[in-house]
Amino acid sequence: MKQKTINIVGRDVTLAYCYATEIGYKELSGQDITDFMPEVLEAIQHDRLPDVKKTIYMVLASILAYYQAKGEEPPVKDTDLMNEISPVELGTAFGTVLSLRQQFYQLPAGETEVPDGSPSGKKKARAKNS
Repeated sequence: MKQKTINIVGRDVTLAYCYATEIGYKELSGQDITDFMPEVLEAIQHDRLPDVKKTIYMVLASILAYYQAKGEEPPVKDTDLMNEISPVELGTAFGTVLSLRQQFYQLPAGETEVPDGSPSGKKKARAKNS
């Protein structure tokens, strides 16, 4: 588990990335994180956040992964993220989750996962500008 504490909605909140984050995201959104990543990359290239609902789900899944692993109640709820978080805070939280994901998969800076075209659906690392 990779983790980092940030301040959002006036509270210190620890975000984490591990398989629980991916499972939680799928439970919340009905979509695999790997299916969301192309949308994320497209949005980042145009200096905007991807779909707000999916972005909040990814941040929430990251928060829940950490606090459930510790057996603690999270300091923020889904309603806090929907009603109180500012666009800047959401961008910071989302960027933190993406950074933790990169650390979890140990991808070098500037690289992202892309489908390798094989029937197995495996991923390979590719330079961001490739």
